Amino acid sequence: MFTFNYTIKQEDLNYGNHVGNERALLFFQWAREEFLRANNLSETDIGDGSGFIQTEATVQYKKQLFLDQEIKVNITKIEIKGLRIIFEHEIFCGDDLAITGTATVLAYNYEEQKVKKVPTSFKELVENYNS
Repeated sequence: MFTFNYTIKQEDLNYGNHVGNERALLFFQWAREEFLRANNLSETDIGDGSGFIQTEATVQYKKQLFLDQEIKVNITKIEIKGLRIIFEHEIFCGDDLAITGTATVLAYNYEEQKVKKVPTSFKELVENYNS
C-alpha cells in the first residue's frame, strides 16, 4: 500500500547493539508521516481541522535489525472502524520480515481538544489506497 525506506543509524541501536524495541513505533510513525506528506496532509492536518492522536499500538518482533541495514517500513492496510483509524505495519530487511504491528489513531482537533469524526476526505483517500 505504502512504503517508507530507511537505513538503520547508530541512534537506533541499544545496549545489545541492535535496534531498540522502542524504535519500531518511531519507524511506524515516520511511515505514517511520509504517507500523509505524499498526500498533502500531516499528523496535524488530515482534513476538517483534525489531526491524529494515537491511542494504542502493538508490536511483534520477528528478527533483530542492525546498524546500516536498509529496511522497508510498509503500511499494509488502513482500516477505519467508527472513530478509530488502524494502521497495519510490516518492516522488512531484504526478504526477511523483522517487525509487525499496528497503530490506532483518532481524528483529533487540538484547538478544541476533542475527538472528531474521521474526515470524509480522509476516508475517501483510504478507500482509494485500499482498492
